Amino acid sequence: MRVKLSYTVEEDTVLAEAAKIVNLCSGDMQHAITLFNEVQVQLSGPADDTGPVNTARSIEMLDEFRRALMNIDTRLFEVQEIVDGYERYVQSQRPALVATGSDAPEAETSAGMLLSE
Repeated sequence: MRVKLSYTVEEDTVLAEAAKIVNLCSGDMQHAITLFNEVQVQLSGPADDTGPVNTARSIEMLDEFRRALMNIDTRLFEVQEIVDGYERYVQSQRPALVATGSDAPEAETSAGMLLSE
């Protein structure tokens, strides 16, 4: 089961935190690259043509590869939501700061991060 987490950071650290979240999928990325290479070798069969391709192992590797890619995709989608919400917040604050010259009100991004000055 997947659960959604949220936490609050200072406005000027949102993008740095987003970068940290992207980095959380580095293990899956490395695993996906390894599987990308290994599944091709597995499907090609033994180098000396001494036997058939182990299709059961190939299927397991492909499934594992797909799960790693899904984890990466999910993480990137979450970061995209954070960056998109942050960008909307920044854009909405520019006219308000120029017009009023005062502190900006709090805003919440689509990823549930509370941004305030």
